Amino acid sequence: MFKQLLEWFKEDQKNEDTPSNTPSRAAAALLLEVAFSDNEFSDSEQAALPALLHQHTQLSINECQELIKVAEQDVDHALSLHQFTHYLNEEFTLQQKLDLCTTLWKVALSDQRIDKYEDNMIRKIADLLYLRHSEFMQCKHKAMNRHGA
Repeated sequence: MFKQLLEWFKEDQKNEDTPSNTPSRAAAALLLEVAFSDNEFSDSEQAALPALLHQHTQLSINECQELIKVAEQDVDHALSLHQFTHYLNEEFTLQQKLDLCTTLWKVALSDQRIDKYEDNMIRKIADLLYLRHSEFMQCKHKAMNRHGA
């Protein structure tokens, strides 16, 4: 089954112009955008990403690691965040968007600090997901409380 999943991702990447062809893949790309936003993809961020993505999907940790590899290519070829958020706006409920935003904050916190570029990236993503500022801040506080920050 795992091989079939990988083949499906590879096939979709060849056949689709849009890299955000599944909610999990689009979410993975956004998690990577936050991790890359401060120009330092730390070991702690790399270690945290599969577990954080696993919380949002029915995929195993190994499948999440493979999905992250695919999403890295998507991010490398992306022209804007819109191609990921547009798809999620069509597919996600408000609660799923809030959960994703909280997870974006957890990525930023995984290296024990929130860089101004990470903060700015999450703000952009939240705006593109049509989250209100109060929701954006609630997600930040929720992630900080769970992280012990």
